[in-house]
Amino acid sequence: LIPNQDSLPTAQLKPDATLSAYYTPQLASDFSVDVDLIWSLATAFQQDPNAIHGWIRDLIQPGLASQLERITQIHADDPFASTFVHLSYGQRDLAAEQAQQHNDYPLGMYIVHAEFKDLRDVIQSQIASFQSKGEWQTMSVFHRKCWCIMAGDLGYVPKDDFVVTSGVYWQCALGMYLWYGNRYGTQPSLAQYNKAFSHKPDVHHLQTVRHTAVPDASCLWYQLLQLLIGDASIADLAMWPLDLVWLMGLYRPQTTIDQTWLLKWIDQLELMDLAEWAIYASLPTQKVNSILRQCEWQNEARLLNEFYIPKKQIQIAKALHAHDAWDYEQEYNHLIQGELYDQAKLALFYFLLPKLFQNHEKDIQASIDYIEAIPKDKQDDQVRLMCQAYHHVLSNNNQDSHTLKKELDQLKEAYPSRNVHGLIKDLIIAIELNEQ
Repeated sequence: LIPNQDSLPTAQLKPDATLSAYYTPQLASDFSVDVDLIWSLATAFQQDPNAIHGWIRDLIQPGLASQLERITQIHADDPFASTFVHLSYGQRDLAAEQAQQHNDYPLGMYIVHAEFKDLRDVIQSQIASFQSKGEWQTMSVFHRKCWCIMAGDLGYVPKDDFVVTSGVYWQCALGMYLWYGNRYGTQPSLAQYNKAFSHKPDVHHLQTVRHTAVPDASCLWYQLLQLLIGDASIADLAMWPLDLVWLMGLYRPQTTIDQTWLLKWIDQLELMDLAEWAIYASLPTQKVNSILRQCEWQNEARLLNEFYIPKKQIQIAKALHAHDAWDYEQEYNHLIQGELYDQAKLALFYFLLPKLFQNHEKDIQASIDYIEAIPKDKQDDQVRLMCQAYHHVLSNNNQDSHTLKKELDQLKEAYPSRNVHGLIKDLIIAIELNEQ
């Protein structure tokens, strides 16, 4: 927060701001697994968008051993089945070792080096060479699939009549499109992954759709990933933790999170009786003034010293709150305390003086006290005129009453208000009564 002398502070992210400050193991222990994962992914992505490659790999790694055992048993006659499984779990080093153990050293080399440079065109040329020499057809299915993966082909391959990701769990398939579907050096994207499920009138594409595992759209981390690098419409923000939605709106303003979702977290803070934090959360929004106006905070020192809300702004909020309660005396007092003399004058003329005027000595004196609460050096001609009129009524002084009444009558022109006109009329009548 950047303090401003007479206005609300400017909310601005620090250059080193990170979501990790909000995501802690202590908090995570209270979350469901799904909520824990969406927080974890948001934190990782905010620190480095490319970190999602490792995040997905770590997420699915616990399933590697059982999948490896299952696939190698089913396809015991295909030595490259284990290489394929390791690739589907993002384990490049292990996949490269497996490929080299089965005497495909070029594949092993490409698996390792493609993580650090764009080798897609080279690999595609190598596949074309295999095909032209008749070597491609002699390779096992998983052997060819491994080469296709490294070439960035993950859907249906017409010449081989298979879908590369067929039989792969949806989390692994998504990871494969992230790891191998995007060219090296490009930003992470789910564009190719989402195309695998698009509705195209193409027989070959239908094979991809039919044999690619459908993701769980209710999975929160999957929704977040789509919001960040894919199809934002898949994200159902109503399912997300509201505090995370608010933070994502701040840390990732380029996302399509509507401000109404940010306000929901602020509303939640208010419902939890955390008024100060609701004010803090609303500082980047237009709602901060309405929350301040409710005056539900308990720790005013925090607003002043931690949130850098100027005293004048707090007094304005208190004045507005008092006005909403028709407590014009308190409204005026807060404006005076905030040294907001122009606003105090308007509150005085429009509301407080008309309310108090009963032409009783006590009320007249109270009105004079309120008028004189404005320091003399801050009083303009209109305030001084009003003060003179009240003193005139209180003192029963007949001198200069004609001039005073004329000036009061002229004052009406500056205030097209029924309250002010009624007040001036009553003052003139009171002055005339003194003349009798």
